[in-house]
Amino acid sequence: MQVRPRIPDTQQRRSLEKRRSIREIVFGMQDGILTTLGIITGVGVAEGARSAVFISGFLALLAGALSMGVGEYLGRKSEREVVAATIDLERREMADDPQGEFSEQVAFYKLKGFSSEEAEMIVRRLTQHPEIFLYEMVRDEFGIDPRVAEESGLRAPLSMAGSFALGSLLPIAAFALPLSIGASTLVSLLFALTGLFAVGYYAGTLSERSPFGKGFEVALYGCGVFIVSYLAGHFIPPLFGHAPVSVGG
Repeated sequence: MQVRPRIPDTQQRRSLEKRRSIREIVFGMQDGILTTLGIITGVGVAEGARSAVFISGFLALLAGALSMGVGEYLGRKSEREVVAATIDLERREMADDPQGEFSEQVAFYKLKGFSSEEAEMIVRRLTQHPEIFLYEMVRDEFGIDPRVAEESGLRAPLSMAGSFALGSLLPIAAFALPLSIGASTLVSLLFALTGLFAVGYYAGTLSERSPFGKGFEVALYGCGVFIVSYLAGHFIPPLFGHAPVSVGG
């Protein structure tokens, strides 16, 4: 009977996996805010039409969310396929050359600090449980976790797409206020910076970094995106016969 390796389900492990799962949400929201802020700032300054801002903003939201979700899905699917192929390759090698794989695993354990006798004893015990032996071989030889091949493929893509869409709404929402295009552009920046700081702050609480420092760092990137987009929207339109809109006016 094949015995699959059992990973202890500890509170620390669950906490680490939860923090790792936040990556999709944090990355998606940051990308949604920054991408949409850049697009609608450039369009708002260049065109001065609220309808153009809404159209470009929601198209950015839709295209970005779909792109992030599909990209995450395909990326993880490819990773699972590579890991599964690697496991199959190692399984065939263990069947074709068991002594060679035995010696190889002994060498790995000796590299970890075990004596030759200890390493051989451990590997002999492993050979009595083929699936555990396979797990150890794949992990030590290729540095990958075989469990990746069994992961579900929808949670992360949906989290990425949903968080991108949610982040995109922040800079767009400012243009629904009864303000001029220029004033709405500044409010859009304020909304975006607030969202970026909040996302960065939360990301900082999951690591050993200062939450405030992480929040300000992410918000600083938002300022950079706004400046570049504003300059592009201000200087590029005259090349095509359009007059840019003054922010704040």
